[in-house]
Amino acid sequence: MTAQVDKRPAAIRAVLPFVFRHWLKQPARAATVAGGLLGATVADLFMPLFSGQLVDAMTLGPSDPAARGAAFTAFGAIVVLGLASMILRFIGLQAIVPFTLRIMSDVSRDAFMRVQRFSTDWHANSFAGSTVRKITRGLWALDLLNDTI
Repeated sequence: MTAQVDKRPAAIRAVLPFVFRHWLKQPARAATVAGGLLGATVADLFMPLFSGQLVDAMTLGPSDPAARGAAFTAFGAIVVLGLASMILRFIGLQAIVPFTLRIMSDVSRDAFMRVQRFSTDWHANSFAGSTVRKITRGLWALDLLNDTI
């Protein structure tokens, strides 16, 4: 019985450096995307903390002025965190569109430039439609990888 070789880790080791090289060509947009989405995630992480403080303050009763102040403070923090999360997520998602489009444009330009440099024999023996389809599928995969990461 022969063991099957898993090619996925080798593919990831080849693809990620390729993607990171293209990300480094746009450091400001990459930082905006990462900062916006990470900031929104951090804001979401702190939401349960203040929700717990709000519940704790509400269980002490409305007659206690310290509990009322703690409840208003926790509620205010929840509102601020919610707004910060929405704004940061919006910024990150607005920045990822031109970021990904530029990378896809650069990659497709490079791919077609390489294909055009192949010999005349290669072009005579290859189907143009299948070559274009392979490049297009690669661009779709790159778009999905950028969105996922």
